[in-house]
Amino acid sequence: MQSLLTDVFTILFVPRFRYSGGIAQLRARITLIFTVLLSSAGLIAIIGVAVGAAQVQTIETIIALITVGVLLNIVLIALIHSGQAFLACLAQFAFMNVFALTLFGTYGIDYGSLLPAAVIILYAGVLGTAWSPALMTVIYGGVTIIAHLLQVRGIIVSPTVTVHADQHTLRLVSSVGLLSVMGILSTLFAYELRRGFSAGGRTLTQLRAIAEVAKNTAEATTLGDLLQRTVDYIRDRFGFFHVQVFLLDNERRYANLAASTGDLGEQLMQRGYRLAMGSQSMVGRALISGEPIITGSYEDDSLGRSNELLREMRSELVLPLIVGEAVIGALDIQSARANAFSNDEVNTLKVLATQVALIVYNGKQLEEARLQLNETRRLLLETEVSLRDTQRLNQRLTGEAWEGYLKLRNAAIIGYTLSDTRLTRDTSWTPGLEQAAGKRRPVLTPLTTESGQQRQLIAVPIELRGRTIGAIEVEMDGTIRQAEMLDVLQSVSQRLALSVDNARLFEQAQELAQRELEVNAISSRLQGIGDIDELAKITLQELGRALGAAHAVIRLGAPGAIANGSTEALPIPPSTSTEGEI
Repeated sequence: MQSLLTDVFTILFVPRFRYSGGIAQLRARITLIFTVLLSSAGLIAIIGVAVGAAQVQTIETIIALITVGVLLNIVLIALIHSGQAFLACLAQFAFMNVFALTLFGTYGIDYGSLLPAAVIILYAGVLGTAWSPALMTVIYGGVTIIAHLLQVRGIIVSPTVTVHADQHTLRLVSSVGLLSVMGILSTLFAYELRRGFSAGGRTLTQLRAIAEVAKNTAEATTLGDLLQRTVDYIRDRFGFFHVQVFLLDNERRYANLAASTGDLGEQLMQRGYRLAMGSQSMVGRALISGEPIITGSYEDDSLGRSNELLREMRSELVLPLIVGEAVIGALDIQSARANAFSNDEVNTLKVLATQVALIVYNGKQLEEARLQLNETRRLLLETEVSLRDTQRLNQRLTGEAWEGYLKLRNAAIIGYTLSDTRLTRDTSWTPGLEQAAGKRRPVLTPLTTESGQQRQLIAVPIELRGRTIGAIEVEMDGTIRQAEMLDVLQSVSQRLALSVDNARLFEQAQELAQRELEVNAISSRLQGIGDIDELAKITLQELGRALGAAHAVIRLGAPGAIANGSTEALPIPPSTSTEGEI
């Protein structure tokens, strides 16, 4: 039952055809509602007249008109649902006028005839222009006056109401006043209705334009692409001659052409076209004032076209691009028609200019972010390269330092073996140790003893700054969890590497300190001696003692010079412990 009622309601009050435009959709709905209501009123009127007014003359004519009206309304409903709303409106309007005039001719000035006239005035306000109700008010005001004159002369005699002669003037004034009030209200209603639809249409146009610009923005990749898509859309959407965008440089001295339409735009872009910030061009004035600049007609060159290539331009609109309180550029729109910019288009283009300003701002932010990202990537790559170089240098230096340290100790390998609680010095390498040190990863080797017991060998490398300096190998019971023991061995290996390196550095630091003490001691003995021969002899003696040298030589003078005198052996002072020849 509910579904049936819904279908009936849809047929009677909702047009099935989807009309384009708000006015067309409203006209179809209002006409459908009027048609349904008038059909219902007609059926009720037929029943009422047939039952209560059978003695009235000309009743057959009224019933016939109402019947025709009901049948016509059924046809009009079908026309509206099939998309012929305008034809249905005209037919409905014509029938309502015929019916109202028939009532005036039959009943004169009567509320039964004034009601259809008032409905016609209201209907005209919905379907026609804003002045249609006023026109219909004037027409039916004249019809009312004519009906009054005919009633006064007795030509029209109402079969339902008898009016005395002194009441005709009062009925005329009240009737004309009622129609005037209806006309004024209907005119205001129609005006506000169309104003609302016009504002809604402008808003819809703005939203569509913004949506298209946003769509183009989403599809573009660079700021230049964004602006080019935007100016092309504005030109194609509104049918302008030329559209371009200027952006201020960082010094705010020049407005550079950033995007332009057509072949003319390509020529201007190739020329690097720009305008000075304080120029007298419309773009320059808009940038200075921060307000839209519009010129309705370029009839001569005295108005100052800024470029000789734009000779076909007849009117121009320049909208500043503002973000916050800063002017960052201008949107220049040109038309080949004089006075081409209506208020509605200017308002819509203002909204688009705001959108373009945001596009420019976001595009610049995006480009700056990309530049910063590229710079960060470059620095990251350089850091990675430097880090790899540093790692390789550390590995090489670590290896050289350990090789030098072992040479000083006269030991190529430092090693110990623990077996049955006995600790012995051992420099041999097992296969597990060699694999762990060579492959730089843990090596697990299962073993089976002679008694059949399961054992396992775990070898891990000892690494210091990426360089392998040794290995540790442990034999354990096969029932112990390998993962846990491997973690323990690796942790010990890492800490051993740091501790061994710290011990090496400590030894080298002690050696350097001892050498520094010896150098300071030699220097202290040399201080205060004024004889060169004594200085040379003491220097050789101290070096021999400090370094344990068996032979040392010192010469002062130029190589190859012939010396006077002879060679003699000098005794070594008793305090020196140096053995050998000095």
